Amino acid sequence: MDIVTTVTAASNVANSQVVWSILCICLVVYVFWNSNKREERLMKNLETLTDAQGEQANAMREISKSLTSLEGRMDRMEKHIF
Repeated sequence: MDIVTTVTAASNVANSQVVWSILCICLVVYVFWNSNKREERLMKNLETLTDAQGEQANAMREISKSLTSLEGRMDRMEKHIF
């Protein structure tokens, strides 16, 4: 085969609707496959963040209890001093 025949055959393949259809289908499959992987990573990240937020909420509750207890102690001290 000479170069002209090869280029002509490649041009015919490139202009073929079958080739573009296959490429489009492959692109759609690729996008869906990567979207699924991305969604799994996002869900894992969301679970991690939710756990961390729960721990922060517990810490804030404990701080609030400590501050309430400290406020009560200060009130009792003020009553004894004044």
